[in-house]
Amino acid sequence: MQVVGISVDSAQKNAAFADEYGLRMPLLCDTDRSITAAFGAEPAKGYVARRCTFLIDGDGTIRRVYPSVMPKGHARKVLAAVRDIWG
Repeated sequence: MQVVGISVDSAQKNAAFADEYGLRMPLLCDTDRSITAAFGAEPAKGYVARRCTFLIDGDGTIRRVYPSVMPKGHARKVLAAVRDIWG
C-alpha cells in the first residue's frame, strides 16, 4: 500500500508543508491541475482544490471516496476503511 498526497502547490510549498507537519509520504505537485480535474477535486471558485481522499486498488479501481475531508479524525476513518477492504 502506498499513501500519496497531491497538491496544486509548487514543490517548494509542498516541501515546506511536509516539513511543518512531519509528513513522511510523497507529495506530488499538480500545478497544471490536471489530476485534481480528473478526480473532480478542483475548486468551484478560488484557488484551493478541495480536500478529498480516494482509496484505490493496485489495479486502479476506486474502492472508496471521501469527497469532503475534515482533517480531524479523518485518518482514523480511512484506516478503518483500509482494514475493512484489505484486511
